This record gives sequence, C-alpha cells and structure tokens, in this order.
Amino acid sequence: MRKFELACAIALAGPLGAVAVLLVIVAAGERIGATPFSGVTPLNSAEAAGMASAVHVLRFLGMGEDPNRVYPIRPQIISSAVRRATTVEAAMWSRQLGLIQLLDRQGAIVGADRRRALACLAVDLRVEDAADYLAPEGTAFCEPGKAFEAVLARTSPSGEGAGR
Repeated sequence: MRKFELACAIALAGPLGAVAVLLVIVAAGERIGATPFSGVTPLNSAEAAGMASAVHVLRFLGMGEDPNRVYPIRPQIISSAVRRATTVEAAMWSRQLGLIQLLDRQGAIVGADRRRALACLAVDLRVEDAADYLAPEGTAFCEPGKAFEAVLARTSPSGEGAGR
C-alpha cells in the first residue's frame, strides 16, 4: 500500500510542479511588462489609448510623449484603415469616456478648435458620451464624416503614414 501512495504522490507532483513553474514565469513576465495572454503591448501612447489602457497611456505621457503628436498605430490596435492618430483620437476608438477625460485633465485637449474637432470625431464614431463631454453646447457645427476622413487620410494606400 505504501508503494501505491508513493506512486500517486510522484504522479501528482509532476503536473503540479509544472503549473507552479508556469505561474512563476507568467508573474515574472507581468512584472517586466510582457503580457503573454493579451498578445499585444502598446508601443506608444496612441496605441495604448486605442487599447483603452490608461496605465500605459500615463506611462508614455510620463516618459514625455506628446498626446497631440500623430503616432503610428499597428493595424490590430484600431483597424487596418487607421494607422496614424493622436493619443486622444485613438482614445475615441476605445469608447472609454473616462480615458478621454483623463487625457483632458493631462492637458491633451487644448483650445476650442481642438475640442470641437475631437467632438466631431466622436460624433462620426458614434461615441455620444464623448461628444457630449467635449461639446456640451451640441455638435451642430460638425460636418458628418469629415473628422473621421481626416484621420483616415493620414494612412496612404501602401499602409505608410502620410505624415502630419
């Protein structure tokens, strides 16, 4: 009977040990920034915003990134059609009002013209809460589709950014 118990203990120890090692590897990866189960780590603040990752957005802004600069965005983040956007524009695709408000508090939305342009993008993307936040007086000034087309125009047919 003693040999049977020993054999069972040995048979269970292998898989349990493997699971423990896997957990240690995943935990270590998370500590250094790798996220094996999410698959994609943002390369800049616009990608982070498109992924609705406020933690990464704040990290990139803390490292000095300009939230109003146009950044390249990989096709799997927003879409293959949207390959270049500012951090706030990319946040519109995340549809997270809290992230847009956070960027506003961080000084990313400066000036009435910029606020209105972003409100029009929110209208084009049907992100009503963001449009209401950015233009509480209403969005009658928006030309349907124009703000969305302006973002799309930054990506040439070859997939390279058209610049700023």
